[in-house]
Amino acid sequence: MNKDQVVVWCNELKEAWIAKNYNEVKKIFSATKYYFEDPFSAPGTTIEEIRSYWDEIEFQDINELVIQPLVIENMRSVLHWYLSYRDTRDATEHEMDGTYYVEFNENAECLLFKQWWVNKL
Repeated sequence: MNKDQVVVWCNELKEAWIAKNYNEVKKIFSATKYYFEDPFSAPGTTIEEIRSYWDEIEFQDINELVIQPLVIENMRSVLHWYLSYRDTRDATEHEMDGTYYVEFNENAECLLFKQWWVNKL
């Protein structure tokens, strides 16, 4: 993977997230074998499990979303992400910051996805 390929992947994820496009989210993670919503949970291993992790985006009125590569080494990348949004259910404001660790295959498809994040209180 090179920087351009990783940036394309980041942009596709960002666009799907902002558009709440669940079909595109499923496509982005269609080759993923292990998807860790957090480092302490069991991984999602089916596209249906992975899709369910994205249910919350339905309620996010996004102010800002950034996803960018920090490190790219062979078929692995560490990404930084930042999200600011208003929850449409109760109008609370949220700020989240985190990292993704992603392993890709030779077709630039995500095989392994792990994330760590914090929600500003």
